[in-house]
Formats: sequence, C-alpha cells, structure tokens
Amino acid sequence: MTHNLTLPGAALISICIIAGGILIGAQTFAVVIPFAPYVMVALAVLVVLGAAMLVLSCRSRDTSPSR
Repeated sequence: MTHNLTLPGAALISICIIAGGILIGAQTFAVVIPFAPYVMVALAVLVVLGAAMLVLSCRSRDTSPSR
C-alpha cells in the first residue's frame, strides 16, 4: 500500500512560498533578518522536496488519466 502524498506535498510547497514571500517582503522594507540567505535556500530545498512528493504520488497511482 502506497501513501497518498498529494496533500502534504501541496501544503509544503504552499507554506514555503508564503514564508519566502514574507521574508522577501520584510527585506524589502529593510528589516534585518539573521541568516536570511540560508533560510531562503532551505525554503527552496523544501519546495523541491514538496514537488517531488507530488510527482511521486501522481506516478504511483494505479489509474491512468486517459481512462
């Protein structure tokens, strides 16, 4: 039995995009955020991980979209 990772993958991508937008918005208004470049890299890695979760959960389905 394979687990459906569609919802966690989509949630991970959405949260990372929102957090990245908040971080960029704060830096636009000259708010000093320690380790901001490292946080942005970590968010990018999490987005890629969430996308991989979505792709793998879609590929593991037994039905094809043409049916």
